[in-house]
Amino acid sequence: MPERISPVLSKPLARYLELELLLHNFFESTGYCKENYGRTCNGCCNENVVEYPKIIAGCSELDEERIRIYGVGDLTRSCPYSSDIGCILKTHKTPKCIAYICPQFTKALSEHGIDYDWLETHTLLISILNEAKFDWWSGSKIESYRISDEEFSEIKRQIKESLKV
Repeated sequence: MPERISPVLSKPLARYLELELLLHNFFESTGYCKENYGRTCNGCCNENVVEYPKIIAGCSELDEERIRIYGVGDLTRSCPYSSDIGCILKTHKTPKCIAYICPQFTKALSEHGIDYDWLETHTLLISILNEAKFDWWSGSKIESYRISDEEFSEIKRQIKESLKV
């Protein structure tokens, strides 16, 4: 696995990467995508979400680190980081890339008692990355908000509990 967290990263990006790893490990542990589609599962890559418009400041640091670690990817594909076996990114995915899962996977999780809302997760990741509260529907910044270490620990605990990790 590539270098995980550079010592020069901002605290918001380091926290984001912690949550990304938690989600990545959870999705992989289900085996859903491997069993049903023969692909690795770390968020869905059925659309070019890595290049989705980013009006949010925290994404630029994430983008810079992704390019530093993985390069620009294969620009001839619909998503430069997709491959025949799934996404090549192990880290540094955009919030939508790591949060989004297909309706079939969402239903499978629900059948196992896990209520996963990708829009809420996406908004949480953007909020962590930008130290701000965001409106989940519009993606608009509502207000700046610095999350304390205690609050971040509680967010991680709640995610683990909701995913039954």
